[in-house]
Amino acid sequence: MSKIVKSLITVGLIILAGWLLRYSWLQRHISYEDYAYTVDEAKRLQYFPKAQYAHGLRAWFRHDADGAAGFFRKTVSQDVFLMDAWLKLAEAEVLMGNPEKAQAILTFTDSRTARILRWKWSQTLLAYELGMDDIFLGNINYFIAHGNMLQDAFQLLDTHFRGKTTAALQALHHDNLAPYLKWLMRWSRTDNAHTVWQRIAETGNPDPQISLQFVHFLVNKKRVKEAQAIWRLYTDKGGMTNAGFENGITQSGFDWRYGSDSNGRWEIKRVGSPAYEGSYALQVFFAGRENLSFHNLYQIVPVEPLKPYRLTCWWRSEKVTTDQGPFMEIYGYEGKGFHKKGPMITGTNDWRAETLEFTPPENCQAVVVRLRRLPSGRFDRNIAGTLWLDNFRLEEIGGKK
Repeated sequence: MSKIVKSLITVGLIILAGWLLRYSWLQRHISYEDYAYTVDEAKRLQYFPKAQYAHGLRAWFRHDADGAAGFFRKTVSQDVFLMDAWLKLAEAEVLMGNPEKAQAILTFTDSRTARILRWKWSQTLLAYELGMDDIFLGNINYFIAHGNMLQDAFQLLDTHFRGKTTAALQALHHDNLAPYLKWLMRWSRTDNAHTVWQRIAETGNPDPQISLQFVHFLVNKKRVKEAQAIWRLYTDKGGMTNAGFENGITQSGFDWRYGSDSNGRWEIKRVGSPAYEGSYALQVFFAGRENLSFHNLYQIVPVEPLKPYRLTCWWRSEKVTTDQGPFMEIYGYEGKGFHKKGPMITGTNDWRAETLEFTPPENCQAVVVRLRRLPSGRFDRNIAGTLWLDNFRLEEIGGKK
């Protein structure tokens, strides 16, 4: 009896070994993906879902939607969790004129992968093609909320609504409005961006960072009045901004802006001493290496046309050389053809006030207050020295500060 059992076990092991040998040989094609893509091979590998999927892709890329669908059906019948095959089957059903089947497949895959990013974009494109707005807009909001594929998501959303921002606003979650605003600003769609901003502002207390970015955008687009209204509403600032340099300089909106010089010919920075008033002043240092044409410190200031203004600032200097010293100037931001300049700053001087009076011409909504230096024509023309600026004030003559 024991001999019979041993013989049966031996035969069973031989059969198992043979099956494993054949399985390993077939599995080798799948592991190395060295398919021949023949009919016989497809039959031999009919119980391997990955192989069926590969043959389906081959048929798909050869524009054989019906053949591809057959392989994809075999794939998902053996591995129900192979979502790539489900989605390809849905695409094939669309091409074969079966949108209802494609919709059912998409609904199934969406319910199984609601929080998984990997298949979201394919599902989004399929939902867009099938007109399944619930899945399409849900996925678009998902991408935006998670910061994935933002440009593609917004571009597809914009295409879906044919550029109608009001329709997009109805579809987007409130937390996704700020990224949408940034996207519109990136593409310089000023009117659309303003529409989105109004919706954001309706909720009260927009994020200060996005407020500043939008003001900066409007200023650069010469939409000064709109920018000024937002600036005053959310920063409580009018006239000169950060006039005494007491706050960090944002270099955007109506705040001060200045560049930097990688060659070390000049340097601009906030310093704690000396300051005319408060705790800080702005220091401008010239290294004496070049005959500079300097125009790298300025602020855009909203004004009302045809109203007289007086600009006052305090400055101090130390060993500022050459016959061409720095000076304050005011000109129209929108190129309206007026210009005022103050006296040059040279030598060493203690704190002193400088005043410039001006009247913006008609239709001039903003002026630029800038520190300027023109090149010298003399032999000793490389400017050196340091000056400090502080306590800027802008007031209407006969009116308010």
